[in-house]
Amino acid sequence: MLALKLLLRNWRSGELKLLSASLVLAVAVLSGIAVFTDRLETTMLAQSSSLLGADSVLTGTQAHNAAWALEAERDGIAHTQAVAFESMLYAGDEMALASVKAVAQHYPLRGHLEISQLPFAVQAQDIQQATGIPAEGEAWIDSRLMAGLKIQLGQQIELGELSLKVSQILIREPELFSLAPPVLINLQDLAASKLLQAGSRIEYKWLLASDNIGQLANFVQKLKPRLSPSQTVTDAASVQESLGSVAKNAKKFLLLTAILAVLLAGVAIAIAAQQFSQRHINQVALIKSLGVSASRIRALYFGQLLALGIVASLIGLVFGELIQRAVAASLLQIYKISLGQGRALPYALSFLSGQLCLIFFALPALWFLPTVPPLKILRKELTVNFTQQWLQAALALAAVFSLLVLFSGDLILALLVVAGLIVVVVFSILLSVAFLSFSRYFSANLSGYPRLAFANLLRRKRSNVMQIIVFAIALMSLLSLSIVRTSLMDEWSAKFPKDAANHFLENIPAAEVAAVQALIEQEKLSHEPFHPVVRGRISAVKGIVPDEMMRKKSRTLEFENDFSWSTRLADGNQLVAGQWWDQWRQSRQPGQLPGVSVAAATAKNIGVTVGDRLRFFVAGFEFEAEVASLRQFEESAVKRSFAYLFEPGTLDHLSPTYSTAFFLPPPQTNFLPRLLRAHPSMLLYQLDRFLEQLQNIIKQVSDGVMLILWLTLAAAALVLGSAVMSSIDSRRQESALLRALGSPRELILASLWLEFSLLGLLAGVVAILGAEFILFGLQVLVLKTPLQPHYTYWLAAPLLSAALLGLFGATACRSVLTSAPGLVLRGVN
Repeated sequence: MLALKLLLRNWRSGELKLLSASLVLAVAVLSGIAVFTDRLETTMLAQSSSLLGADSVLTGTQAHNAAWALEAERDGIAHTQAVAFESMLYAGDEMALASVKAVAQHYPLRGHLEISQLPFAVQAQDIQQATGIPAEGEAWIDSRLMAGLKIQLGQQIELGELSLKVSQILIREPELFSLAPPVLINLQDLAASKLLQAGSRIEYKWLLASDNIGQLANFVQKLKPRLSPSQTVTDAASVQESLGSVAKNAKKFLLLTAILAVLLAGVAIAIAAQQFSQRHINQVALIKSLGVSASRIRALYFGQLLALGIVASLIGLVFGELIQRAVAASLLQIYKISLGQGRALPYALSFLSGQLCLIFFALPALWFLPTVPPLKILRKELTVNFTQQWLQAALALAAVFSLLVLFSGDLILALLVVAGLIVVVVFSILLSVAFLSFSRYFSANLSGYPRLAFANLLRRKRSNVMQIIVFAIALMSLLSLSIVRTSLMDEWSAKFPKDAANHFLENIPAAEVAAVQALIEQEKLSHEPFHPVVRGRISAVKGIVPDEMMRKKSRTLEFENDFSWSTRLADGNQLVAGQWWDQWRQSRQPGQLPGVSVAAATAKNIGVTVGDRLRFFVAGFEFEAEVASLRQFEESAVKRSFAYLFEPGTLDHLSPTYSTAFFLPPPQTNFLPRLLRAHPSMLLYQLDRFLEQLQNIIKQVSDGVMLILWLTLAAAALVLGSAVMSSIDSRRQESALLRALGSPRELILASLWLEFSLLGLLAGVVAILGAEFILFGLQVLVLKTPLQPHYTYWLAAPLLSAALLGLFGATACRSVLTSAPGLVLRGVN
């Protein structure tokens, strides 16, 4: 009871407000991220079957054998089918690319379709579960298409040669669509559209489901030996494993950012606790002189700490709940993903993290209080053994390590993060100490407020080094994501020449190539060559069927590829090994396998070189080819490149479609409807719209992370505030002495501004160096792009940091100028 009374008294005096604010921030950030990622992970894993629309799905470029359906019915396995492809939709003069799915009765077997009469509906009363599929002659389309095509419910859209009535708005569909907005139609209408042509990009799906898991597994096992190389079976377990891996990686990334904010808030807690304990030294000495035991004093202060930790952690959980609900609502609005309820475990762990913060950050500062001698109340000069700073730093790293292991369950990740923090801290200390030591020599020749500023820097060397480290870490995180959001996207966009191809045509039938080329040239548009394209899979590498480990090394082994052929080496391509077709044909032996030219990067991933054999499966036809050459080229979004180019004549017996690209100036956009209506089976990809859509997705994702980073910056501000408050008494005394000796207020204020500006400048230098190191790893290891230094930030980051910290420090210390010098020097509060 006495501990609670003391807590209320200390709260009214304002000593614990900074400590509690830091603890609330730490718990809010950590709980918000932990609960959100837990909801996302559990929702994705629980709905793995719904994401497939079935328990197992057979997918391929050809339809399943009709006899298999009879076997499935005999085994009591429910089944249905769907055909998915991309196509252009038309409504009057408007057009849009859509991801079309033609479905049969009973689709989906797992999960459900959600439809509405209102575009972009989110309210439960506006959304209903569909009891069937679209009727013949009808279509259910995504809300984005309603806006893009400028139509209302009941109006007609054109799909190929088929006219369909828009009867419902498709809000949610269990299977995952592509980036193009989804459209659902009846399978019986597909033939009338006349979009199924030889070589078209069609994906056939056969959906299977059974309440008897073992029976379904046996059926799929019997089915696999009869599948063609172009057919694969995906089940809920594989989807769950894939989604689980994605969710866990995203969770680790977000938790890393959150725990960084917790670390900074923890430093603020440690400083506030240190200040609190120093102010209570005399109080403890007085209590001990009255006969109170050390154990009783420890119980009083630890009781205050425990009560404060419980209340602040509960408040932090409330704010964390608001944060995760806001992020979940944004996810629902943007990506139509509704998250389930959170589990109790993340809340409990987040509450526990608040207590860990107090134990590791606040407790060391209070630990020495019971050892204060009673004589301290009479003899002010007696020294008190404070907790060593190296021990506090070790406990801080232990806190970060414990939280990482607790929330992520990844020991290696926790060790790497701790090691990284140690490197950043050591580098910051070396740079800061070097600067402060060097400043001792040239500051001797200064006068006025610069001399006073440097004197303050040297007097508080330890405190200043800590402020530089804290602000540098927070600013480094903020800079890293800001550069990724803006600079990298700008650099990517800047690589596209103004007259580069901005429209791509795919799926052009061979019989229509001449007509399409004539229309493009009639408009006097520059275009790329027409590339023949067939889709197929690699069924064996050097005689070995690719297993899961091999497929993970290269996407060309995991999915279908676009194969092409050409008589000349394309611009931007360079042979790094082997021979091109003219020399290849001269040196080939009779009966030798046809040749294939492979991209050098792809060849490295799949482990082949010139002379090795690859087996391909294309449109039901399986054949082998020998690697004739390796090509090196730079991936580009404005030029079509192929990982596999065959010797001309090798695939002549197949039915290829063709692709090309052209630059269309904005004033000539009315050419597109005329072109596509004349050739409705073609697909149009507008690069400018794709880039805009990609930028929007990146912006939405990074905005969520930026919220956490701004909270991290708030935690850094708390640290700086607590550091300033810890030195406010000594600063007030120094200011009073200077003013008593005749120094004007302007000189003292200018010295404070310069002192904190120099700290900010150093923190900015450390931050931009750290950010560039992070971005170097991102560009080289992840994005696979050349190293691009960000020179603008090299100058802007230190200057901005100096301005912010200078303004913050001068404002926070302004109170030292308002106290009367006489009262301060006489020690009157």
